[in-house]
Amino acid sequence: MTKITKVFLVGVVALGLIITGTSLAMAGPFKGKAYFQTHGGHVAILDLETGALDRFWHGKPSDALTISQDGKTLYIFSLDGNSAEIDIATGNVSEWKPLGKKHCGSMVAPDGTVWVSDMADGAVYVYDPKTKKLADRIEVSKSICGIDFSKDGKLAYVSDMPGGFVSIIDVGTKKVISKVSGVGEFIHRARVSPDGTELWQSNGRELSGGKAFFAADEPETYGNVSVIDLKTNKVKKTITVGGNPHDVTFTPDGKYALVASRQIPVRDDSSLVAIDVATGVIVQTWSACKPCHAASGVTIPADKDDGRAFLCAVDIAWK
Repeated sequence: MTKITKVFLVGVVALGLIITGTSLAMAGPFKGKAYFQTHGGHVAILDLETGALDRFWHGKPSDALTISQDGKTLYIFSLDGNSAEIDIATGNVSEWKPLGKKHCGSMVAPDGTVWVSDMADGAVYVYDPKTKKLADRIEVSKSICGIDFSKDGKLAYVSDMPGGFVSIIDVGTKKVISKVSGVGEFIHRARVSPDGTELWQSNGRELSGGKAFFAADEPETYGNVSVIDLKTNKVKKTITVGGNPHDVTFTPDGKYALVASRQIPVRDDSSLVAIDVATGVIVQTWSACKPCHAASGVTIPADKDDGRAFLCAVDIAWK
């Protein structure tokens, strides 16, 4: 394991400013382990209290991962359309099995199955953890990523990346019944707030200026989070994050949102960013890739993701 130094970014959203500083005690304590899916063939593991990094190797470039309801298993889904499971206690990885085409996001559904989005064909593939097989396939749109469910489990929200809209699905019928438009410029994974009132949607903004990932000196192109009011199904505000946000989750009490973002300004690294939900202020960040790579002597070829370490989905096992 490798320890890292914590740094926070205080975001003044109204002015679009991002200011760096030292560790902020009032931001926590954040207690638990964050699991990030990566393009490097492994799941990165971050201890939120100490900043220590570790990993589970599984061998496939991947975007999607979800912790099981009992907290014992990681369901993982690869960019070549396969599924596998990791025993969190041992790190043992099951055999990869075909599921879809090019997976992007995943979430445990109310019935215990896992809905897995597909970038290649815009369908949701329903994975059954009991049989380890495909249980169903749901047509949604063109190229989808984020998936989460309403607090009562009756609706699913599925993000269309290039379309910048969120499809609303009736879970009972598995049919698209509505959509939220104008959510972002290139959106990824999203999460319903613990109180069920909002959907926080990561907005990477890759279509801005034709660039995929943005430099620290380009604040006008920083990615953000779009906050959708689930009563009106409209975007109520956006929160500047920096870099290329790819996923969102929350502390159990709903006081903080944690955003996984690539190429965070100043760090030039994939990071986890904590946002105070009430104020929209960024209170802390953790580096998720670079310190571990540097300590182990890992370098990424320039033709692989521009030579940078990119995280994707995040899920957290809270203490």
